[in-house]
Amino acid sequence: MPLDTTSRLLTPFLDRLSDEELDAIPYGVVQLNASGLVLSFNKAEADNAGSIPRPIGRNFFLEVYSSANVPELWNRFRQAVTERRFDETFQYTFSCGPVPRPVLVRMYYSVRTKSVWLFVAKPDGSPLDRVVPTTDFIVPTPLHGVDLRTPRVA
Repeated sequence: MPLDTTSRLLTPFLDRLSDEELDAIPYGVVQLNASGLVLSFNKAEADNAGSIPRPIGRNFFLEVYSSANVPELWNRFRQAVTERRFDETFQYTFSCGPVPRPVLVRMYYSVRTKSVWLFVAKPDGSPLDRVVPTTDFIVPTPLHGVDLRTPRVA
């Protein structure tokens, strides 16, 4: 189901969803308070942001996604908080992490929760791919002269 349809179906129930239910949504879902602090951050967004731990209580624009601290996104957020109504879908590129991540964002102000919700999808509006972190690039190194790559035989 496209981002616009899914997010419109979910908005009346967002404040009632548990973390597990938010994690079942295949789109990135982030809830911000009026100061920009993260209140909710689902697994799809955490995985696509590079498998970061959930940044609950951290500032979205300064600590979580510093690339979001630009007028293009910040001004929309301030408008949503100030006017207490906002519902807009737009293209954006998060440039945090090793590779820029172009996405489609739906920013929605919830009067009930007095918070801003961000729904994040691929640029075509389809769900995010579930990223499974790999550690192929991590190579064990010797520790105190012991080669950890080969099993020790007693």
